[in-house]
Amino acid sequence: MNGSWVVQSQIVCMNSMQKKIGIVTILRVNNYGAELQAFALQHKLQLMGYDAEIIDYLFYKHPRHKKTRASRPIFHFSLKKRLSEFLYPLFSKIKSWRSLEVNRRREQKFIAFHEKYTKCSPEYRSVEELNHSVANYDVYMVGSDQVWNPGIYSSIAPYFLTFAPASAKRVSYASSFGVSVLPDTARTYYRDCLQKFAHIGVREMQAVELVKQLTGKSAQCVLDPTLLLDRDEWMQVAEPVSLPFTGEYILIYDLRDSLYMTNLAMYYAELLNRKVVRICNTAPLHNRTDIVDVYEAGPSEFLYLFANASLVLTNSFHGTAFSINFNKDFYTVVSAHKDNNSRQQSLLALLGLENRILREGAIYPMVEDIFIDYMEPNKKLKAERTLSEQFINNAINE
Repeated sequence: MNGSWVVQSQIVCMNSMQKKIGIVTILRVNNYGAELQAFALQHKLQLMGYDAEIIDYLFYKHPRHKKTRASRPIFHFSLKKRLSEFLYPLFSKIKSWRSLEVNRRREQKFIAFHEKYTKCSPEYRSVEELNHSVANYDVYMVGSDQVWNPGIYSSIAPYFLTFAPASAKRVSYASSFGVSVLPDTARTYYRDCLQKFAHIGVREMQAVELVKQLTGKSAQCVLDPTLLLDRDEWMQVAEPVSLPFTGEYILIYDLRDSLYMTNLAMYYAELLNRKVVRICNTAPLHNRTDIVDVYEAGPSEFLYLFANASLVLTNSFHGTAFSINFNKDFYTVVSAHKDNNSRQQSLLALLGLENRILREGAIYPMVEDIFIDYMEPNKKLKAERTLSEQFINNAINE
């Protein structure tokens, strides 16, 4: 479906406007980070003067995705993994049966967001449809998210742009392996696929080294697409949320329930005389009347809630990214026992905001330590944004 929003493009050069870019990424999974990073890359390319659209290939977990011979996983998986993937649709339905109507309304907001703001190709429901029917583009681009994760229980060939003509230019932007080490059985496949890319932009520094080990090629670490757009650009697609109170609020955005984060929010709410709002995908474990749970936010409402919060507590990478982009006081809460927070830690180190990390169980920071001076982080983010834009222009035009 093509977006209906008319964009005022900033023309970089006369030739660039004539270049058509097709982007493959993970889309339509009703995940705020996934949907907003997909929109952000397509929209940024439009602003830079390119004719860009998302190639609307459905992720394998989407209910309309057609599982065919060509979509079978390329690598061997354990019996436990195969059983988990087989049972996933059933568990997903059981988990959400109590809130089917709420989920339906939220999903409609995700659909409406892309119809209004994101330029997309016709829908491709199978690998075969993609291989035989995709339009011609001047540049084929694979976008961000864990598109190269060997744990995806489906063929990852589309995310290596194997459907593109043999002579086509292939580029990646902020793509992620999702792992620091590839299985030995996957290394040859990855090496052969990556050799066909003209330019490789990745999301993490460890991916730069992994590409070098596999291919000898130099990859560049670039910003997540959500950070390519500034606050004013994001506010153009934000939409208000009606809350049952007036005044300032603390926002919780958690990908997994965290009692520590909930208690921390309530502690600051009492000290600062603020309400607490939580963005929820599913029913939370708590049963509190002093927290306003927002179940039906779409991507636009998600942006509004971040933009208007006075303090954000999150354990999400994109929660961290939007807190920074909107210049919010925030803390990123990470597990005390698991070391799987490299994305958040890398971003915060890049911008000199390492002190915004809190490990669960840590002593609560004092109120006077909450507030952030964004002068230097904003300078660093602007410089990184310029470098990422230069990578895009060079990758497309060289």
